[in-house]
Amino acid sequence: MDAARLVAEAERALRGSPQPEHVIAEAWQAYELTEAVGRLLGDDGGRPGVRAGPAPVVAAGGAGPLRAVRLTGVRDPAGTLRALGVLLGEIGLTLVGITCAAEDEAGYWQCIEALDAVDEAKDRVGELAGGGGGGD
Repeated sequence: MDAARLVAEAERALRGSPQPEHVIAEAWQAYELTEAVGRLLGDDGGRPGVRAGPAPVVAAGGAGPLRAVRLTGVRDPAGTLRALGVLLGEIGLTLVGITCAAEDEAGYWQCIEALDAVDEAKDRVGELAGGGGGGD
């Protein structure tokens, strides 16, 4: 499936998933999709195939299996990277609100880890777009 369709699917899932665990799961989905797009575009950035640290169980958060495994092509790299950047920004803003409202320490730290992954993915999108990083 084309990357742009997967990004659109992620946007729909984010709009329909107001629960914190779903937003966290969508953050990890977007991270994995960003990495998969980078690999498909032939630019692994010298990165290993898997993020360091414990891998999240995305399906447990309600977002289902990884969308990234369905990626078969990137017809419009520039447009896809712009859409990924927008998606990651929306997820990041939503996560900030959820983090501020977290009622327990475990939930707080899940949000922080997801925010970190989103920030890494934003940087990756910037690298892939040739901008040298999209961080804050």
